[in-house]
Amino acid sequence: MAVRILTQVNYSAGNNPEGDSGLYFLSKLLRSLVNLNSDFHFYVLIPKKHEVIWTRSLSHKRITAIPMKLEPRLHGGGFMFDPSELYGAFDFLRFDIDILFLNQPETTPAICNFLNRQMFHCLPSVSYVHWFDTRPSGTPKKEMYKLAIMGVLAGIMVSDAVGVNSSYGKIQILKQAKKWFNDSSIENLSNRIHLLPPGIDRSDINIAIKKRKQQKRARLIRIVLNHRLLNYTGVRNLVATTFPQVWSLRHDFRVFATNPSMAILPGSITKQPWLTVQTLEKPDYLNLLGQCDIVVAPHKNAHWSISTLEAISAGCIPLMNKESFFIEMLEPALQKLPASVKKHIMERWFYHRGNLTSKLLGIMDNIKEERQLSIEFSKTVLTIYNWKGNARNWEKLLLETDSKTYLMPELTPSMRKIFLMLLARKEVSKIEILRHLDWRPKQRTLSWTSFRKTLLRFTHEDANRPDSVYKLRKECKQYLLDLVKNTPLRN
Repeated sequence: MAVRILTQVNYSAGNNPEGDSGLYFLSKLLRSLVNLNSDFHFYVLIPKKHEVIWTRSLSHKRITAIPMKLEPRLHGGGFMFDPSELYGAFDFLRFDIDILFLNQPETTPAICNFLNRQMFHCLPSVSYVHWFDTRPSGTPKKEMYKLAIMGVLAGIMVSDAVGVNSSYGKIQILKQAKKWFNDSSIENLSNRIHLLPPGIDRSDINIAIKKRKQQKRARLIRIVLNHRLLNYTGVRNLVATTFPQVWSLRHDFRVFATNPSMAILPGSITKQPWLTVQTLEKPDYLNLLGQCDIVVAPHKNAHWSISTLEAISAGCIPLMNKESFFIEMLEPALQKLPASVKKHIMERWFYHRGNLTSKLLGIMDNIKEERQLSIEFSKTVLTIYNWKGNARNWEKLLLETDSKTYLMPELTPSMRKIFLMLLARKEVSKIEILRHLDWRPKQRTLSWTSFRKTLLRFTHEDANRPDSVYKLRKECKQYLLDLVKNTPLRN
């Protein structure tokens, strides 16, 4: 039985569309899900100005890219929803939707209102929170972020299920929600939150691993910074303060900052003999991971870091902020190690505030030993977080959510007409059904989704097709014949 899911790309500035983290996450997730379950078909709303690049990234027979006007998140896209755009781009006469899945919870109320109240569907919604954006108390931006937080919380509260990438993230969400909602609402929300860590692509990582095997170890220690060059990631402080301190003590290293969002920093910070700042295409980025020895991960505002997982899986030695989500992120891998190795990693690969420089120097002093350990550790991390296996939890949640849709009673007048049409033709499309019943979008007061769910009990639908076509199952023919002939109509 086909399960059709409408989703939307959550992208940021759009300066580097091919390397956008929102596209990368969504394309890997959706490809993993359609490879895992042949019943899934995804409709993906993508920005028209990046149509060529993103249609190519999402290329699959069961992923239909739908270009429409979408603004990047940093330019108001986090709250933008234009009903006329969706109505014009998405063919409601041909396409069906079973679930709304959004990596931008703040858009959930508006899109659900349009689809369920205006278009007379009955769609359950799944929101995913990859990053709950807050600011520390005492900063001027804290007050300005209240509206953004309320927007996300509103979307979370109206969702049937909420995915979040870590317990760290769940705690942050509930902590903020408690300021605005009562205890009963918080308990309900807590029960609807599901931990869904994102994965990494083994085929991508194999490129970096192959490069590492081919690469002769240079005398210079190569360090990668693969977060944005901005204050909130902690990378700017690394470049402006930490590495100059290390450079004053030793000159045997080089730092490579990938700058995926093309942030512009003053030349006084970036023009350093030890620093290279580049915005790389994905193959070049993967080759860089295969050449680097250390990845420094200072982030403590996010809930997860796919880029850090990629670097670790590629064999880089991680140095991570102990105050953040990184311990939780690596805990499944740490549990598989001997106690002595786990102790070594906890003591050497995590730092706490003021001891970052000393921890980094310690790794650099023992680089050979740390390299050997990181290569072995990388295999465990890759096994745990490979998308191929990691997508199963996502599949489970989507199927559970889909099962909550109400069925239309079998013998309503309209349902009987649909069954008679199906018995006569053996195969009917959604558009043929709507025309036969003289229905048009926005002209019905009954949920089409419920009609669809009842119809799917007796038909087969090919998920490879973007349009909905219902083919009568042979074993159901006699049941429907008896049903429409011998049972009185229900009003």
